Amino acid sequence: MRELQVAIFEDYACENFLPLTHTRPAFDLVCGAATLRSRISNLFRGSEPLLFARNHLAAYLESKEKVHVNRPEMISNATLFLNGLLILTKRLAGALPKVPEGQVGVKEGRLVYACFGPERAREFAAKLSKPFTSLDLSQLERAATSKAEVRDAQLLTYPWEIAKLNAEVLKSDLASMQKSRAGKVHSRAAVLGRRRDLSICSGSVIEPGVVIDTRNGPVHIGPGSTVQSNSLIQGPSYVGSGTRILPFTCIHGGSSVGNRCTVGGCVESSVIHGYSEVRSCFVGHSYVGEWVDLGAMTAVSESKDGYGTVEVNAGGQKVDTGEVKVGAFFGDYVRASAATVIAAGKKIGTASRLHGVVTEDVPSFTVYDKTSGGKPTEAVFESVIEAQRRMFNMRKVEHTAADITLLKSVYDLTREERKAAGMAQTRPSI
Repeated sequence: MRELQVAIFEDYACENFLPLTHTRPAFDLVCGAATLRSRISNLFRGSEPLLFARNHLAAYLESKEKVHVNRPEMISNATLFLNGLLILTKRLAGALPKVPEGQVGVKEGRLVYACFGPERAREFAAKLSKPFTSLDLSQLERAATSKAEVRDAQLLTYPWEIAKLNAEVLKSDLASMQKSRAGKVHSRAAVLGRRRDLSICSGSVIEPGVVIDTRNGPVHIGPGSTVQSNSLIQGPSYVGSGTRILPFTCIHGGSSVGNRCTVGGCVESSVIHGYSEVRSCFVGHSYVGEWVDLGAMTAVSESKDGYGTVEVNAGGQKVDTGEVKVGAFFGDYVRASAATVIAAGKKIGTASRLHGVVTEDVPSFTVYDKTSGGKPTEAVFESVIEAQRRMFNMRKVEHTAADITLLKSVYDLTREERKAAGMAQTRPSI
């Protein structure tokens, strides 16, 4: 069997996922129990995929994860390039190694995969530090020796699709994960449904009064996590390692909670990245980035009062989602004060601070407080970095130059966004 390298790239749809993709490549978005990238790695065991992403992310990934990014010279064999927004299934993964060299696979005008010999692969990879466009696809199709329509490929296009698909993908992911019974389940905790569909890893504790409901899907509790008394977790759901689920919390099916989070209140069909705190909040059909802190009683509206479909600004235009329930999309490092209310379908930019009622998209690095009669202002970058340093110190996570450089890159990339909103700069108390 031929030696085949695997590479993952971003296409133009990564812009639709801003601000989530300001601080991570599209293939590091979470859907189900894993990132899109790790799912590809797991299904193509044997070699770590080569990564191609926007330049401001490359140095960060190389520094933090010790991986090679945007390195065409690392290609030495025939290479299969996969779209980073592909939710790879076992069925498709089984077929892809048989793809002939020179073939491209497309779905609805987007590149799903391309397979080239070493020389052609290096030429193609050299262009992938920028998102792959429809114009690039037209040129690639003309140079390819064959083209295939990949009708069964699941390619994400918009962020609200993650909440819609999360339950289905969770069921598939959790079914293939090795089950663990190493954690402790209190005798006065209850499991509704099949006990074998509960996986509780070493060092995890389920306290008295907790109800785990596996009737609609499995539940996974990662190592060292605690589900505190009188909480409810419905499957399919995933809780990462070192996470604390506070008392009286309700996590509905279709939810993924990352590592080292603190979660309280009600979470429904949502993704919450690692190191985030959501205390006594309602978060529904939403995507919450890393290091986000939502103050007590924060509520994310997930529907319009007239029950019409929710519209979201994505890729520079307003898009009708076709969905009645769509929450909010929080970039990394967002902080919301207690009792903040966020309207359905809103995007909250990286490192923004929220107060009161939020009825519009919030640019990155914005201090937003219209409720008290003020105007949104631009946060001073140094204050953002100081807050980041404090957060890292509290969690005993090393604060590196790469973390600062990434935020500075995003700050510069989003400067025009704030300028267009007419923001003055402020120095908030931190």
